[in-house]
Amino acid sequence: MAQIIPSSASAVGLISPQCELQLIRTPIKPLGPKDLLVRVEAVSINPVDYKVLQGLNNKNLSEDNPTIAGFDASGVVVKVGSDCQLFKVGDQVFYAGSYIRNGSFQNYQIVDERIVGIKPKKLSHSEAAAIPLVALTAYEGLVEEMRIPYTGKQQKLNKTILIVGGAGGVGSMTIQIAKNVLGLTVIATASREQSKQFCIKMGADYVINHNQPLAEQLKNINVDGLDYVYNCVEMGKSYFDQFASLIKPFGHILGIVGFDEPLDLKPLFYMRAKITAELMFTRSMFNQEPEKQNQILNHISELYDKQILISTIQITKKFSIENLKQMLELSESGKTIGKIVLSDVQGFFDAKK
Repeated sequence: MAQIIPSSASAVGLISPQCELQLIRTPIKPLGPKDLLVRVEAVSINPVDYKVLQGLNNKNLSEDNPTIAGFDASGVVVKVGSDCQLFKVGDQVFYAGSYIRNGSFQNYQIVDERIVGIKPKKLSHSEAAAIPLVALTAYEGLVEEMRIPYTGKQQKLNKTILIVGGAGGVGSMTIQIAKNVLGLTVIATASREQSKQFCIKMGADYVINHNQPLAEQLKNINVDGLDYVYNCVEMGKSYFDQFASLIKPFGHILGIVGFDEPLDLKPLFYMRAKITAELMFTRSMFNQEPEKQNQILNHISELYDKQILISTIQITKKFSIENLKQMLELSESGKTIGKIVLSDVQGFFDAKK
């Protein structure tokens, strides 16, 4: 049966900064040579979604120039660009999208095939939609930025990593890759009992409280220094000063949230320690080897199919404007654990026709 290619997409977005999220229709633009048109089946929520909708991209909006947020998605390829080589019509895929293109809160989305991966075969679209952004952030940060030695197989390293904010979407994925793939000793932080138990479920060897002095808690578990710090929360001075006092020679501190205040880097000098940032959107924004994200996602897909990585989903709801608003508000609260997924995207938009 021939695939019917739509001329327009239905989406949930903004057409002016003051408006509530609303149902809109937008024409499907011609595909670029490397573009895929994907029928979106499920999406997940990330903190960047509410940040976009709060004003980062909301200037000069109109019905012809809306903001459609959303990054994580899983779906089916329905059309390919003239130079696509990685995918064909009918392939099931997952991806985190691009910061400079319309997002995944729509029923059909255009995305560059080089930042798309093959959906894990053993997972549903809902399960797959929870993975891409956090997996790319965790993997790029650990393997590319921190340059933690990796053979491509499960391994064991005599190194210790502190993951601050371990129960969040990125933190819980970072725990799993650091422990189950890279073979590190993992110390996660959590401030609530529910968050602590989730970190343990994800594979953390130890869990300490980031609201209390770190050095004393590490001493209690016989850890006198850290090889790596993966910080999933704001890199404030109070945190950074503790990291700098705990990092070992040649150690590495990484942040995935902006540095909002000046940091004193002098303590890192004698240690020859490094501090860097990770942003998984950089490759697609600046067209810097975007095909590496295809490779990473395909590897992550294999790890899920081999059950080396497990789901971090804590909430699943059907896609609707009301549920989307509610889950964005929950994400903004900073109290989420793991990932939030909105399923049956097509069902919602089909009902609105």
